[in-house]
Amino acid sequence: MTTPAPLCVGYLRLRMSDDDQPEQQHIANMAAFAEREGFALSMVFVEKRWQRTLALNALMAYCQGHDIRHVIVPTSEHLNQFPMLSEISKEVLEQDIGGQVWIVAPTEERSSYPPTLAENGGDQ
Repeated sequence: MTTPAPLCVGYLRLRMSDDDQPEQQHIANMAAFAEREGFALSMVFVEKRWQRTLALNALMAYCQGHDIRHVIVPTSEHLNQFPMLSEISKEVLEQDIGGQVWIVAPTEERSSYPPTLAENGGDQ
């Protein structure tokens, strides 16, 4: 009998014209990442208006209400365009959901995420 994959949700912020990847490509990348890491991507929250956090607030409420402890984002810039604020946003989100935020494509400056969840016994 196999154990079902832990659920996760995705979050992305539609960005200004500097983003060369369309929304569907970001979602496909998050889904592939989730599968590689042993998660089941259940939903993606999309922030459609710049400098708003309605989708992020809905994501936090959804995670808390459904006991979801993992959030995937395409890059840290989807949390905030400023690196320091992005890190703070990540930490606050992790505290609020009691889990971890996974970055699909970490910036070159930092990569503090374990490569594979399944390698260390599927710890959650």
